[in-house]
Amino acid sequence: MRPSASERIGRLVASAGSLLLAASLLAAPAPAAAAADLVADLGVAGKGGDLVTGHGRVFVAADDRIVVTDLDGEAVTTIGGLSGVTALSAPDGARKVYATLSGTHEVIEIDTATVAVTRRIDLSAYPCPSTLAQAHNRLWIGYGCGGAGEGGVVALEVRATPTLVKVGPATTRPPLVAVAGAFLAVSEPGVSPATVRLYDVNRDPGNPLGEILGDADGLPPLEDLALAYQGSAVLPVPSGAHRFDAWDTTTFDRAHAFDQKGPAGHDLAATVAASENGYYVVGGWNSAAGDAAELVVYDAATREVIYTAGHQGKALVPGSIGFYGIYTFAVLKEPGTGRMHLWRLPPAPYHSSALTLTAPAEANALKPLTISGRLTLSTGATPGAQTLELYSWLPDGTDRPFREVTTAADGTYEFTDTPPGLGAFRYRLSWPGNSWYYGAYATATVTVARYEPALIVTGPATGAVGELLEFRGTFAAEGVVYPRTTVTVSRRAVAPDGTVTTKGQKLAAATDGTFAFTDTPATAGKHTYTVTLVGSSTVKGTSTEHVVTVVEPAG
Repeated sequence: MRPSASERIGRLVASAGSLLLAASLLAAPAPAAAAADLVADLGVAGKGGDLVTGHGRVFVAADDRIVVTDLDGEAVTTIGGLSGVTALSAPDGARKVYATLSGTHEVIEIDTATVAVTRRIDLSAYPCPSTLAQAHNRLWIGYGCGGAGEGGVVALEVRATPTLVKVGPATTRPPLVAVAGAFLAVSEPGVSPATVRLYDVNRDPGNPLGEILGDADGLPPLEDLALAYQGSAVLPVPSGAHRFDAWDTTTFDRAHAFDQKGPAGHDLAATVAASENGYYVVGGWNSAAGDAAELVVYDAATREVIYTAGHQGKALVPGSIGFYGIYTFAVLKEPGTGRMHLWRLPPAPYHSSALTLTAPAEANALKPLTISGRLTLSTGATPGAQTLELYSWLPDGTDRPFREVTTAADGTYEFTDTPPGLGAFRYRLSWPGNSWYYGAYATATVTVARYEPALIVTGPATGAVGELLEFRGTFAAEGVVYPRTTVTVSRRAVAPDGTVTTKGQKLAAATDGTFAFTDTPATAGKHTYTVTLVGSSTVKGTSTEHVVTVVEPAG
C-alpha cells in the first residue's frame, strides 16, 4: 500500500535528520541558529508583507516603510517616509532591491549594502504600481487603482535611462506577475474564472505565447502566482482551494498536483514559491479561520514532502516566501491586529560545498595581484555562475570596501586587487550556500612590501652647446596608479679643461609614473644626469644615470 502523506512526511523528515547528521560529520557544521525555525516580531502591523533578501539581509514591505533585518530576524534599520509599499524584488545575488510605491506612483531602488534609496522612477503614467517581478535589468509591474480597464502590466528597463513598455491587455486590478527563465506569467487576481497569460521575455518585454484557462470549470480566482525553475511550469494558487497544481508552460496543460493538506482538507493554499536552484517548491497553507499556518517543502522533481513546519496563531501572507542561501523565509500576520512576524525555517537536507582561495604569499604595494580559486559541490554537480562575497582588511584591521565576485559556470573565479599600503592584508571570500548546499568560505593573508619600480630615462646621447635637450622618464607598470611622487634630476658637467659645474631640479611625476625634463648645456663636455625617484611609504626609491656628450656647435 502506498504510504499516506503524513507517513511520507514522517519517514522523509526522519531520513532527512539521518542524512543531516551524517553530513555534519563530513562537512562544516551548520550555524547554531539553523537548529530550529525562528519567528521574529517585525514591530509593524497593517498592509504589506512582501519579502526579498540580499546582502545578508531581509527586506519586508510594510505599507509606509520597509523593515530590514539580519538573517536572524534582528532589526537592522527601517526605510521610512514611503507611501504604499506593496511589492519588492531582488534577483538572486543582486546588489539592488526595487520596491513599488502605490501611493506616490513610483518605483524606488535601494542599495542592499548601504540600505539607502539610490533612485526613484516615476510611474505616474501607470498609477498605483502594486505587484512586481524581476529578471536581470528588467522589471514587470502590475498597476491599477481599481478603475475598469485602467490597470495592467508595464515592463521597465532599469538601466541609466529607464524605458517603459506596456505588456498585455488592460485590467481592473493590478495583475499578479511572475518571471523565471524566458517566461513571464500574468494573471489578474480576484477574477473568476482566472486566466494565466504566458509571455516569452527572452528578447522582448512580453511576446504572447498563450493562455492557461484551467479545466472545464476554469481556474478559480488566484491568491498567488509563481513559476517553477526556469519557467518549466506555472504554479497558480487558487483562492479557497485545498491544493495547487503545476501547469506546463509548453502544452498549457496540468502537469501534476501537490498534496492536499489537512486531515479533512481544512487547510487552504495561500502561497507558493520555487527555489532559485530548481531543487524544490515551497507551498504555504493557512487554516480556514486564518489562525494557523504551515509551510511544506516539496522535492521539485518527485513532489514528495521533504520538510514541513507549522505555526499557530498567525497566517501566511501570500507572496511572502523568499530564499537566502540555506534559509527559507516567509511573513506571518496575526489575525485581527495584522502584526507582522518573520518566519525562518531551519535548512532542509542539503550537501556540503568547498571554496578555495589561492593568493600570493607576498606582493608589492600599488601593483595589482591576482587571486583565484574554485567553488565545488560535494555531489559533483556543476555550480553554475554563483555570487561570492569578498571581505578584506587593511593591516590595521580597517574594513575595505565590500566586493562581489562571480564564478564561471564550472565554479572557477579570478579577480585582482591592488593593496594601497604595506603590511599584512587579509582576504575572506565566502559563498552563502543555497537551499541544497551548505555555504563555504576561504581566507588568505598577503604580506605587502613597498613597490619596487624600474626607472627608465630616455634622451639624446649627443648634443651641442646652446641646443635644447629633451628627456623623458618612466617608472610605470601596467595597471599601477601612483600617489604624488617626486623625482629629482642632478646634472654634473665636466668641461674639456676639467671644470665641473652642477645643476639640480625637482619634478612631480604624473600618476601613471611618467615625467619629463629639459636642459640647455652652456659648456661642452661630458654631462651626466642622475635621475632619482624619491621613495615614499609605498614606493621604494631608486635612481639611474643618463650621459650626454656635448660638443661646440659646428661653424
